[in-house]
Amino acid sequence: MRRILSIILVLLMVFSLVGCGGGAPASTNGTNGGDQTEPIVLKLQGAFPEGTVNYYFFDQFCDLVYERSNGTIKVEWGAGPEAIATTELAEAMINGMVDLVFTPITYLVTVAPILNGVRMTEPKEMRESGGVEYIDSLTQEHLNAKFLARTVAETKYYMAVNKKITKLSDFEGLVLRGNAAYLPMIEGVGAEMATAEWGEVYQAIERNVFDGAGGTLKDYVDNSLGGVLKYLIMPGFFNSDAALFVSLNVWEKLDDVQKQALLDSAIDWEVDSARHFSELNEKMIQTLQEAGMEIIEFEGELRDEYLNTIYENGWERLKRIDPEAAEKMRSFTSN
Repeated sequence: MRRILSIILVLLMVFSLVGCGGGAPASTNGTNGGDQTEPIVLKLQGAFPEGTVNYYFFDQFCDLVYERSNGTIKVEWGAGPEAIATTELAEAMINGMVDLVFTPITYLVTVAPILNGVRMTEPKEMRESGGVEYIDSLTQEHLNAKFLARTVAETKYYMAVNKKITKLSDFEGLVLRGNAAYLPMIEGVGAEMATAEWGEVYQAIERNVFDGAGGTLKDYVDNSLGGVLKYLIMPGFFNSDAALFVSLNVWEKLDDVQKQALLDSAIDWEVDSARHFSELNEKMIQTLQEAGMEIIEFEGELRDEYLNTIYENGWERLKRIDPEAAEKMRSFTSN
């Protein structure tokens, strides 16, 4: 009888030890990106409606993050501008109301004017020169967000007009639709800027209210402006500053593997966007030409004068905001 009782006691002790060792929940913030029971779900807040061309890489990004984080981070679509207006995105980021954000930096410059300089830099060049780290320091300081990557590389700005331009002085006196991003160009060549929603531009040009407009190739194609604007000026200038951010409130809770998964996947988006939009640009130029738009390609001294005028005016405007920061940002780029 004593032997039986001893065996029972031993078995009870074994079961008790197994229970203590196997019943504890896995950490939700592990150090190796692989010891949590449920993945962290991060929602993307976008400046554009769901399904637009800007998000072409989103599904692949989600898959890459999940795989590289060993299944510990799951990125999902959150909402577009119907939930948080573009004018309110900066405050939402500062207040930690969002996880991931996809937005042109242009929408954030009301709280961080120095970031106007990002569009004057080239994504690949900034990645190679260390300029990305400087941009990141600015977004962490002003927006409570870590800068991950540019997401619409090789998307330039262009001027399209109804007057044949053979020298910069031909721009003088023209009324061109634009916004703050185009002001350095429009001011620099002596033209006048007017603002209007894209939906109003076609009729304004048709009625000779505007002599032209500043926009991306997609702007011209989406608004059928190839039929009312005669000339597209080449080369393009600046570069889309659309970018991907993660809130510091989220970033600081992630382990090293999870952080690297987000960062590497965002860089893949940046690199692939250069290929994707370069190919798309060729198709859109063809579409505009088929609609009747003629390409004017500035070459030689005229090309240099055109680009120098735009970039010098842009950097000078940035220096008025913060001379030291403007000089530092420019030091990372050849523009």
